[in-house]
Amino acid sequence: MEFWRTSELRALRQMEGRDAMTVAAALGRSPRAVQDMARCQGMPVPRQPHALYWPATTKRRARQLRASGNTVNQISAALRVAFGTVRRWVYEGAAA
Repeated sequence: MEFWRTSELRALRQMEGRDAMTVAAALGRSPRAVQDMARCQGMPVPRQPHALYWPATTKRRARQLRASGNTVNQISAALRVAFGTVRRWVYEGAAA
């Protein structure tokens, strides 16, 4: 375990509102360490970016590609979205 320097804590406060991956990269720490320290300091915890936040246009494009006959694997590679995420979008669209 590495102790946090005062300069790192200051930088953490200044980067409030950014995602955990960005803050972690800037500080040379893991995203989990950044989140834990924010909690300890009583600050808002930086969130991890998540596939849930893909734009609706990307989801629509995945459904269009599937309707035109592409496989889920091809769509995943073309859009650079995880296979499981594309599969969920495609089959959610079919059920809706």
